[in-house]
Amino acid sequence: MNTDSLKKNDILELTFIDMSYEGKGVAKVDGYPIFVEGGITGETALVKLDRVEKKYAFGRITELLIPSQDRAYVKSKDLALNSTIPLQHVSYSRQLELKTKIVEDAFKKDPMFKNVLVNHIIGAENEWHYRNKTQVPVRKVDDAMEIGVFKHNSHQLIPVNNFKINALGIDEIVVGIRDILVEFNEKPYDARTNTGNIRHIIVRHGQNTGEVMVVLVTRSKSLFPQSKIVPAIAALSDNIVSIVHNVNPHKTAAIMGPESKVVYGKDTFKEVILENTYEVTAESFLQVNTPQAEVLYQTLLDTLQLDGTEVVLDAYSGIGTISLSLAQRAKEVIGIEIVEEAVIVAVKNAEINDVSNISFIAGDVIEGIKELSLKPDVVVVDPPRKGLESSFIDDVIALSPEKIAYVSCNPATLVRDLKPFVSAGYSIDSVQPVDMFPQTTHIESIVLLVKSSI
Repeated sequence: MNTDSLKKNDILELTFIDMSYEGKGVAKVDGYPIFVEGGITGETALVKLDRVEKKYAFGRITELLIPSQDRAYVKSKDLALNSTIPLQHVSYSRQLELKTKIVEDAFKKDPMFKNVLVNHIIGAENEWHYRNKTQVPVRKVDDAMEIGVFKHNSHQLIPVNNFKINALGIDEIVVGIRDILVEFNEKPYDARTNTGNIRHIIVRHGQNTGEVMVVLVTRSKSLFPQSKIVPAIAALSDNIVSIVHNVNPHKTAAIMGPESKVVYGKDTFKEVILENTYEVTAESFLQVNTPQAEVLYQTLLDTLQLDGTEVVLDAYSGIGTISLSLAQRAKEVIGIEIVEEAVIVAVKNAEINDVSNISFIAGDVIEGIKELSLKPDVVVVDPPRKGLESSFIDDVIALSPEKIAYVSCNPATLVRDLKPFVSAGYSIDSVQPVDMFPQTTHIESIVLLVKSSI
């Protein structure tokens, strides 16, 4: 077939030979790749082309001719439109194979790492109802206040009341809050005009404590009548220990604004991870899958094999969840975190757990590493998706720790960042992916680097 003749709305019979890192089925016509939402390796389908570019095309299945044995029942077509759970049509065992392959492929793309062994991903016990946090937009749909998800690559809200992956009880609280706001005539936010008031409903849940925090994000400082709305929300569950009113007046994609006020209960909720108790604020980062966070941190500890004599640096330490886990096995732990509020919470969490062999530096990791009074034997990094700054990598190499553990949520930036460490004499001892986010394509990985003895 002459691929130059392909055009939008063409219908082709295709067999998928692979799946992309985004979970799309991949077919080829004379070497020309076509990416198809909902396709699984080995399936044959009629595909309608939605977008045709010079080097690739995108399409959607109009008729599935030969389904895969790995095809699973789709629990929510609405969430498929949003790409919230883009792998829901794939059996969980096949999802784990795909995610392992995604990490393997990321390493194989670089000649330096073509022989690196990637361990099979550690799967989650619960593939549904695992999220301890939800952030739900509120908009007007057909003259009614609705909660839901945005259609992929748009600002169109698709009404959803059951998000499938939230911990049991969270969705019911969100729906209850929506109904209370409707009862008291609050107005949903309109992003086009920056009018209306209720922007997001956030619910956070301590899966090992049961405690629940509610955050209402509004455009204005008004929440009227607060004296009635807040008690009504608090009455939705005996587990609600905190209600926070956050104000975001700006026309922005950012969910939360700079101003928060506690309107019920306390300013934190508690969670327990690996026997440590954590106070968590509305703004605090916490892994959204508590059981798998315990698996991730335990795997990190097992990988490092600390003997109690080490000084450990934990870069990007947040509220101290990794730091306090490390402190159970290390001589001393030093955390560096740029968000000052997170450092305050981390110090409090150390006090709560009576951990004294730990300290925290508030500041950027690039500056914080220069303030170290002790040379670390082990460095642990858990950066955001963009990965590490090259100057920070240079500073870590200059410290010459015996071990470096890289906890990554992005295989591409992980591989990129590992190259200078390996060039400096470190070897990759192990690569262990962990599935924190079933039904999605997101992956966490732990890589252990060991300094060469030569």
